[in-house]
Amino acid sequence: MRSCILVLLVVATGFAQTAAFDVVSIKPAPPDAGERSLSEFPGPRLTTNNATLRMLVMFAYKMMPDQISGGPSWVESDGFDVDAKASNPKATPAQLRQMVQAMLADRFQLQVHRATRELPIYALVQAKGGMKLAVSHDETGNTGVRIEGPGRVTGVRGTMAMLAGALSKPLQRQVVDQTGLTGAYTFKLQFTPDKSRKPNADGDPPPADGPSIFTALEEQLGLALKSTKGPVESIVIDRAVKPAAN
Repeated sequence: MRSCILVLLVVATGFAQTAAFDVVSIKPAPPDAGERSLSEFPGPRLTTNNATLRMLVMFAYKMMPDQISGGPSWVESDGFDVDAKASNPKATPAQLRQMVQAMLADRFQLQVHRATRELPIYALVQAKGGMKLAVSHDETGNTGVRIEGPGRVTGVRGTMAMLAGALSKPLQRQVVDQTGLTGAYTFKLQFTPDKSRKPNADGDPPPADGPSIFTALEEQLGLALKSTKGPVESIVIDRAVKPAAN
């Protein structure tokens, strides 16, 4: 089974190499680099400050922290300052991740394989009082569920599967829909993020003393998160080499 998975990843890596960054600079972060960060910009462009290889793999393969395992110990400890640019203003987020995958394979000699592991997850369920969602009948305009900024999630004709996917990011754990609700809904969810609060793209800060995401889900949407375990796709790092600075 593993050999089949490895073959699939080789094919995927070959495809990713068709979309590569034009310029890549990678340098070891200084000992006093401080906070770790990873940012993406139009262009596309990826920049990091003191980011670990684990963080880069998470971004490249769209994974949560507990979905990455394996590799040498420095994968989680050593930081790198990366500045990678491409000249394709129409590149999609998926294409950007492909570029990062190709960069990691080239500069870090990264080799990975996919595996399914039993990991902690959250099940999105209806709260005891029942859901408080408004069924959407508007079929015009944008649809879906969006993270508007720290502590803000909005849905326009959004499904519970979409909401579960959106909640995975702030919770840093996979969320699966077990609500039994099959409709499309319009809603707004506002909560206080657990991590340090930062302004969103419009400069608006998240609520300073609002409810936690767990309380907000129950009070505002009539939903709840149940901690459980389930099969989760993960990335296992088989090989990684520290890149030469440039």
